[in-house]
Amino acid sequence: MLERHELVGRESETGAAQTWVDLLVDGPAALVVRGDPGIGKTSLWAAAIELATTAGALVLVSRPVEAEMPLGYAGLGDLLEPVADRVLAALTEPLAADLAAALLLRDGSAPSDPLVVARATLAALRGLAEQSPVVVAVDDGQWLDPASARALAFAVRRLSSERVGVLLALRAGAPDPLDCGAAFGERALDLDVRPLSLGATAHLLRSRVDPQTARRTVQRIHQRSGGNPFYSLHLARAPDPDGLPTSLREAIESRLVSADPAALPALERTAVVGPAGRGSYDDGGALDAAVAAGLLVEDRDEVRFAHPLLATAAYERITTTRRRDLHRQAAAASQGAEESARHLALAADGPDPATAALLEEAARLAGTRGAPEAAAELAGHAVRLTPEDDGPARLRRMTDTADHLVRAGDEPAAAALVEQVLAGGATGPVRARALVHSALLAADAATAVALLEEAVAEPGVDGLLGAQTLALLAWQRGAWLGDARTAFAEAVAAVALAEKADDVGTLVVALTTAGLMASIVADPRAEDYFRRALEAADRAPDVSLDRPPRIAYAQLLIWRGDWEPAAALFAAERQVAERRGDEGSLMRLDLFGAGLALRRGRWDEADELLVAALGDARGYWRVIALVQRAFLRGRRGDPSAAADAAEIAASPFARADPVLAASADHALGLLAAARRDVTAAADLLSRLPRLIDGAGARAADLLAVVPETVAALVEAGQQDEAAAVTDLLVQRCEQFAPWGPPAAELCRGLVLGGAGDTAAALGHLAAARAGIEALDAPWELGQVLVAEGSALRRLGRRNDAAALLESAVALFAGLGADPARDRARDELARARPRPRSTDLPTAAERRVAALVSTGLTNKEVAAQLFTSVATVEAHLTRLYSKVGVRSRTQLARRVAEGLLDVEQ
Repeated sequence: MLERHELVGRESETGAAQTWVDLLVDGPAALVVRGDPGIGKTSLWAAAIELATTAGALVLVSRPVEAEMPLGYAGLGDLLEPVADRVLAALTEPLAADLAAALLLRDGSAPSDPLVVARATLAALRGLAEQSPVVVAVDDGQWLDPASARALAFAVRRLSSERVGVLLALRAGAPDPLDCGAAFGERALDLDVRPLSLGATAHLLRSRVDPQTARRTVQRIHQRSGGNPFYSLHLARAPDPDGLPTSLREAIESRLVSADPAALPALERTAVVGPAGRGSYDDGGALDAAVAAGLLVEDRDEVRFAHPLLATAAYERITTTRRRDLHRQAAAASQGAEESARHLALAADGPDPATAALLEEAARLAGTRGAPEAAAELAGHAVRLTPEDDGPARLRRMTDTADHLVRAGDEPAAAALVEQVLAGGATGPVRARALVHSALLAADAATAVALLEEAVAEPGVDGLLGAQTLALLAWQRGAWLGDARTAFAEAVAAVALAEKADDVGTLVVALTTAGLMASIVADPRAEDYFRRALEAADRAPDVSLDRPPRIAYAQLLIWRGDWEPAAALFAAERQVAERRGDEGSLMRLDLFGAGLALRRGRWDEADELLVAALGDARGYWRVIALVQRAFLRGRRGDPSAAADAAEIAASPFARADPVLAASADHALGLLAAARRDVTAAADLLSRLPRLIDGAGARAADLLAVVPETVAALVEAGQQDEAAAVTDLLVQRCEQFAPWGPPAAELCRGLVLGGAGDTAAALGHLAAARAGIEALDAPWELGQVLVAEGSALRRLGRRNDAAALLESAVALFAGLGADPARDRARDELARARPRPRSTDLPTAAERRVAALVSTGLTNKEVAAQLFTSVATVEAHLTRLYSKVGVRSRTQLARRVAEGLLDVEQ
């Protein structure tokens, strides 16, 4: 059991712990206990566990130590091992298999995906919480291994009403590995453990060390310890009270030196191996002596140091020779290949080819089970133990380490290793792999393409590696650099290599890339490549893909305006991602779904999806999500679009990519248009379309903003620029039918109307309206209606103009695009003839209008006004004429939009 003592001077802290326990009655809550080493965090943590247990909660405990950080899922194993049978039995097989493999409870041949493990962790906590409140209690959270932290952070971010609590003790200044503040919001309690008062220190020392401790001694210890209870206790127990150590380390060293020599074997073993059961100790007397000295404690059938600083100091006191001997013994006793290899690495005193080979294999196993941090640490040891004269093996293992580091998210460390590999004279496949890494880490597309060209040309790069590298080169060249024709040829070559290599995952990527590049260059084989990619992906549903064919094909359909087929592909891909627990794909699907919703006029849905995506998106994907949101907010006139634009512009991705930088400008241009600053709007909005020619796969997204850009340029009187931007769309419109042709007609009509050729403009605008109405694209349709209504007004056809402009007002109001709605209203007011006083609605007519707009029938209105149905009908007939509407629906819309005053 946890060592329990009376908590001295901690009344307010225990009150906070009780508040946290009370919160668990109706939902998730977190208590984060922070403080300096030895300040009493663990004591408060243990007290909170006792309170939660008393309240009926199931408490899952992990107390990681620094030495365990490289061990993937060590902390998660501590938490779930006591309930593993219950948890695994309740999970679906894909989740159960990966979780069991990650926790080393089941052998698994398939790779364990960290995202699947994270989703399984979430499912496990939810299942346990159905029976009782569940507490995830982690002491010394700063030493929680990264793989466990990643899985738990994923889970707690997605708790809503579940009775799951987090109890986390952290060293002061250490980051919260679970980000409880963001996950739990107001239900996250932060508890900063402060130093004890002089009186509390006196109580502590007299109750734990010596009831006769003199006041002068208490004062000296309190002053030296700064009120730190752990420090105070060790100072009081030091052999020479009159010569008190001046640092905590000296106090701990003094405590270790003064310990019974019989305890030394147990202290050394625990320092090297870490927490373990009593049965693993050969010398029970040594263990008892260490426990009696207060240096080791037995906690839940596990022996560990009483404080982490004792563990660090004890390990450092072991001589190098003795330490290596202990690691060799630990390796021989280890049950798992990874643990054994790590101990052998720490036991080695120089290059050791055999151990390096074992470490290389252990790293591969760790990577397979979804623990890239552990894999990187093991692979790094393999590099260290590889003889200097075995250059090829050393460079290969360095490249392997870079692979694991990239998967662990440590790109700077991976980049440094790759530089060493390239500088070290690597050749053939190893050099090609290093060049691929450099390309993926490159800040700009031109550099990436140059590095990949070099990788493809490296001798020995054929077969599977050749197919993978060539497909990546085609993607980078076509999607980012804009040279789609060359990229198409490379993608076709990659398809041929992938077919020979008989690797389904690589074949799918190559076919997808070929399909996308074919669509950009308008090659008729695009659909066939996508079809083959989808068929291949269906044959291997468990293969993880960076570029799933459904998503790429759906993007093409969105560019063309085929909304429903695109939505169906996204839905199918979401089912695959949810089955696999692939949170990264789910995030991207939220982002892509937002793009689709934005294009088809479902702006509230787009906003919700972007909020969800931004909750998980990092790096490049966050910037892409911000671009979408900035456009949405800008069109709605929301000033917060400027903050999104600023974050985009400040990112390293925008500094390296002109398209992203111009996207930030575009959002600002939308805000300028919203405030009617036509000159600024025209300048800012025209920057993005100018990049279409070199944008590759992104050119279609840039074409989507051309109509609003042309409208701004025409309003600013920049006819030549408007015509030039229109030509960019006209040249590609057929490629993106059925959206492209009517969008091009809209731009032609805007340009002609701006030039004063109103009659010619009407023909193009009518054609645009017919095509866009068939697509259900409200944003573009609203622009058409305003342009056509304005043209009709200029030709004197006021009633026809008003009908179109009323529809535009309604469309923009439905989108929440208030600036566009207000402009349409202004144009509508100009279209209607100024009414004479006799044409204004009478009080009686306004009363009828007010009632009709609520949906009442003529008979119901007559009953409320105590008049006849014929009188109501007469009022309506006159009202229709005065207001310029033709139906009850149009009349109700006028009232709802405030265009008809019915107030009495």
